[in-house]
Amino acid sequence: MARPKAFDEEQALEGALNLFWAKGYEATSIQDLVDGLGVNRQSLYDTFGGKEALYHAALKRYCLQATAPLIRHLRGPAPLRKALRHLFHDTLEHLFSEGHPCFLAQAALERVEVDPGAKGFVNHGFRDARGLFVERIIRAQSEGEVGPHHDPEALAYFLHNALQGLQITARAGASRADLEAVVRVTLSVLG
Repeated sequence: MARPKAFDEEQALEGALNLFWAKGYEATSIQDLVDGLGVNRQSLYDTFGGKEALYHAALKRYCLQATAPLIRHLRGPAPLRKALRHLFHDTLEHLFSEGHPCFLAQAALERVEVDPGAKGFVNHGFRDARGLFVERIIRAQSEGEVGPHHDPEALAYFLHNALQGLQITARAGASRADLEAVVRVTLSVLG
């Protein structure tokens, strides 16, 4: 008879996500995971597979969590400019309080060239995020907030790129004032 697991899988996965997010894939060793999650090495392999499989599971979990703020801002009742201002503001708050960018942005920089699985999660997560932007831009156009001359797909790409770029630039040491200026310029594109 198989022994019951001595740890909570969901809690361990959340812990792994936080370790990978804080340190990056390469800098997180299996021993870091064993120590940080309080799980023995064999249980870790039996439950999640190797380090890369655990990383993919963490990316999947993050993708499910990461859309919540976008949905809250972009599907909410606020006018588009105000919703975007709040979204960018919340992103800056996270960056300056937590000190690390979006886990997908980090994965895009660190893993997509060498890890097709990570590339798939990043592309899927970014596509979902852009879809929320497109949906909101179309709504804004129908409500007269944004002119019909804007291509919703292109504008969504631009706004999502600006959001991701803020995170990477913050990681490189940009000041909050500089990033707030970027947000102002970004929002000025809406007219």
